[in-house]
Amino acid sequence: MAQLSTAAPPPVVLGVALTIARRERPRPLASTIRTRSVKLRIDPSLEQIYLIEATLPGNLECLGPLTQPGVVALYLRAARLELLPPAHPSGRAHHRSALAALSSGNCFITTQSRKALLAVFDEEDIQPDHIEMEVQGRVNLLDYLRADWFTLELSGTHRRRFNRPLPLRLQLEFETQMAALT
Repeated sequence: MAQLSTAAPPPVVLGVALTIARRERPRPLASTIRTRSVKLRIDPSLEQIYLIEATLPGNLECLGPLTQPGVVALYLRAARLELLPPAHPSGRAHHRSALAALSSGNCFITTQSRKALLAVFDEEDIQPDHIEMEVQGRVNLLDYLRADWFTLELSGTHRRRFNRPLPLRLQLEFETQMAALT
């Protein structure tokens, strides 16, 4: 068994732009899956669900340090959502209060039929222009980020419909552990 190095390498930071659409539509299912449709009258005061995903290649430049020999583990250190400026400014005040519409959120990583919960947030974590998410567990994510492709998912609930798309930046900061050179 390799010893772990005590010198901490610099963190690996992955930033991804995501947008919660103005109206989320159900994703089409594979044609081989049978579905049934049920119409429900939903109380407008109930929370609504959002889901956004980004599928990324494992060879991103920011993940380069993971290919170095001796890297034995990768753990999530911090997760943050930041409100981005709108793609097409409307001339009105920036929609900083849009984050207040969110109620909760979960961030997952998926690759090769494996899924891990990375971080969560609820109403207490929401600031006007960012959300500091709470890291969940201490899972070694090295195999996830070394995969050819991986998917980051952000899902949760919001209290009201959005007037316009909500552009966000998901920033994940990882710490690496290196095997000690003997």
